[in-house]
Amino acid sequence: MDGLAVLRRRGAEPSATVVLVHGAMDRAASFGRTMRRLGGFDVIAYDRRGYAGSLDAGVAPSVLDHARDLARVIDWAADPAAVIVGHSLGGTIAMTVVAEGLAEVPAVLAFESPVPALDESFDRVGGGAVEVGERDGPEAAAEHFYRLMVGDASWERLRAGDRTQRRSEGPALLAELTDLRRRDRALEPRAVRRPVTVGVGGRSGDRLRAAALLLQQRLPDGHLSELVTAGHGAHLTHPDEFAGLVRTTAALATGDPSVHVQP
Repeated sequence: MDGLAVLRRRGAEPSATVVLVHGAMDRAASFGRTMRRLGGFDVIAYDRRGYAGSLDAGVAPSVLDHARDLARVIDWAADPAAVIVGHSLGGTIAMTVVAEGLAEVPAVLAFESPVPALDESFDRVGGGAVEVGERDGPEAAAEHFYRLMVGDASWERLRAGDRTQRRSEGPALLAELTDLRRRDRALEPRAVRRPVTVGVGGRSGDRLRAAALLLQQRLPDGHLSELVTAGHGAHLTHPDEFAGLVRTTAALATGDPSVHVQP
């Protein structure tokens, strides 16, 4: 779709549409385990511009441009009431869609999503990847960020071709990290006037946990939900629990939090 690689898994009798949005240096395929646990939904995941199957679609200059891409995916899905589930930066993009009025989204799940305006962490965005990119180029920035997020051992286990693929995503990574650092483009959570499930891992670092609490408090309709035994990569390591957060968010979209959507 418009140069974006899109994956769709249709339920037999879907109760709602869910669109999954990955974070920095990630891809749609990372949601595979979660998607298999959402049989009651029409589930869509896509590679964001500049990543994986959407590498040739070019680089999105800003988070807002990624939000516009997401709005087009929702339009393509032919369900304007699609629930958006964003992991990490994907949640920031999802909330931007709502704040900018780009789509009629009934509810959002944002799992450990960066909103640097909450704690003035603009200069810390990227964990040093921006500085590495400025000094050594985008490929080095991509490797630095990958090692930071999943560890040196995981990087070393990658095949040579996979390392090349990941390094080639450096321009997309630097563009979005640099944009996140801009105070004049910062997401204002109070503009996200839809129910938002703010997900957080019980084993995540103190900074991520504190940021999730700040986000929940600033949102007009925020609901904090903790996956006690999970960390930042909960969609990979705890797909059952992550799918449960998706179902909870879909229930919020109905306006009745007591509603339970069957898996």
